[in-house]
Amino acid sequence: MKSQLKKTAVTACLTLMSIVTFAQVRPTNNLPAPPDSAPGEMPPAPGLHKHGMERGPGLKVLTSLTGKVIAYQTNDRYIYNRFTLQNGSQVITVRFPEQLGKQLMSAAAKGKSVMVKGFTDNGPDGVNVFQMASLAVDGTQIADTPPGIPKTPVIEPSKTFTGKINDFKRDQSGAIRGLRLDNMVEIDLPPHAVEQLQALLKAGDKVKVTGIKDTPPSGVVLESGAPTIIHPETIEINGQTYLLR
Repeated sequence: MKSQLKKTAVTACLTLMSIVTFAQVRPTNNLPAPPDSAPGEMPPAPGLHKHGMERGPGLKVLTSLTGKVIAYQTNDRYIYNRFTLQNGSQVITVRFPEQLGKQLMSAAAKGKSVMVKGFTDNGPDGVNVFQMASLAVDGTQIADTPPGIPKTPVIEPSKTFTGKINDFKRDQSGAIRGLRLDNMVEIDLPPHAVEQLQALLKAGDKVKVTGIKDTPPSGVVLESGAPTIIHPETIEINGQTYLLR
């Protein structure tokens, strides 16, 4: 009798162990697929190529130009940011950072002989220009360095400007990008505002705008007679006010 009970207990114990073992085995039909890589090869970490770190912008090869300054020119915001250089029989456009305008126009005026180091770059209008990295004139070197951050940031208060639409500011493709008022004020308009308000904007109409006056940073030189550029927050047309954000 004791022997029979012992056999029954052993059989029950083995059966219980089999059930527990089976419960711990996970099904294999839902396993995630292995990474697509060669045997023994670890998949690349996020942000990495298979063969190393993501590559940044290419290095710029600097070259030198010498010649005489012909004339300084402004961009579509009336800021001087380039000059033409007589380099032998060629006339080359040299673009420089806006914050260097005052320093360059003082040290390297029209007719001055200069040596410019830089690289050829594609301008915003699709035309290749020579981008200045540094310029030497009369033993002085002017280098492209980021403008310093002022200790106390200048925050222009929002003001109200009124006037009549004299003309429309357009980009090189002819699309409207803003309003020119009859009092030497120019209103920048975001593309979505132009699209929605273009039918309401007519030459001769009076508008009222609240916004912030564009204040160029130190070192920037504006064209003589440049208008006051406003970054608008609201515009009132025919008694109706629109939010421009």
